Amino acid sequence: MSVVRKSLSTELLPKDLSDRQRFIRFAELFEHFSNTGELDPAPDVPFRAAMNSIHIGTTLLGRCDGSFVTVRREKRQVIETGDDRFCLVRNSGDRPSQVIHRGHEFTMRPGAMVLLKLDEPFFAADGASRKRFTNVHLPVDSLRAMVADVDDLVGCELEPGGALSLVMDYSDLLLRHPAAADEAGMAIASHLLDLAAIGLGARSDVAVAARRRGLRAVRLKAVLSILEVRFHEPDFSPKKLATSAGLSERYVNELLFEAGASFTTRLIELRLRKAAGLLAHRQGRISDIAFACGFNDLSYFNRCFRRRFGLTPTAARGK
Repeated sequence: MSVVRKSLSTELLPKDLSDRQRFIRFAELFEHFSNTGELDPAPDVPFRAAMNSIHIGTTLLGRCDGSFVTVRREKRQVIETGDDRFCLVRNSGDRPSQVIHRGHEFTMRPGAMVLLKLDEPFFAADGASRKRFTNVHLPVDSLRAMVADVDDLVGCELEPGGALSLVMDYSDLLLRHPAAADEAGMAIASHLLDLAAIGLGARSDVAVAARRRGLRAVRLKAVLSILEVRFHEPDFSPKKLATSAGLSERYVNELLFEAGASFTTRLIELRLRKAAGLLAHRQGRISDIAFACGFNDLSYFNRCFRRRFGLTPTAARGK
């Protein structure tokens, strides 16, 4: 399954553009970037916006943050794209947003979600000078097969919490660490679909299977992502990892053990790999490298390094 990452920001545009020119240029790039909808800029502040997305086959994860007041999908985009996927959107801002879709008009509170259908127009506005949202595009046939009455949920506010919020939390995490999608794109797309189906009321047999393979896998990915970011902290512990992930320490240890290695084993491996990379590029003294990678005992670092790589840190310099 192919994985394509894209990003777009007004910070990348020429600095000498006027605010109007900046918006027009961004809108042109956005249409090429997404072609999902159109933006209307806030009239009272300079235009700034940033977006990034991960395309995994027919599944898309996207996030947008900028000084615009409305998001619209017109009939033109519907006709040009021929896209009939479902789009799950979360209002990540701090203001309620008015949404119109399929003849329904309703208020989407901060943190709440809506399921849209991309083969029909929609409109969302909140009157604020800044809008933030996360969206996940899901294949229509697969979701319909898992959730019998999913079309009845289109164009209605969906409560925050449970599996649907986990879909968005997981997507936000991946959008912050997009390299993870390169390594496990197919599994990620499957997990997101499972979670969305559970949150939307999947048939009982589908929900049981999805929970079994989906929730634990998603939580494991979140735990591993946190570990990969914080492994260099000298006092990082299973308790701190569990707190960061919002899980119990026992549950985190079970997830890691089921995935093939304990917390300590994974922590030491990450630290040693980082140290080996720094040594290969001769970046700093050995003691400084050891401490920067999370080791607080140089003798212990030397023993671990030699056991893992078969040579001392000194011998590893430049290799």
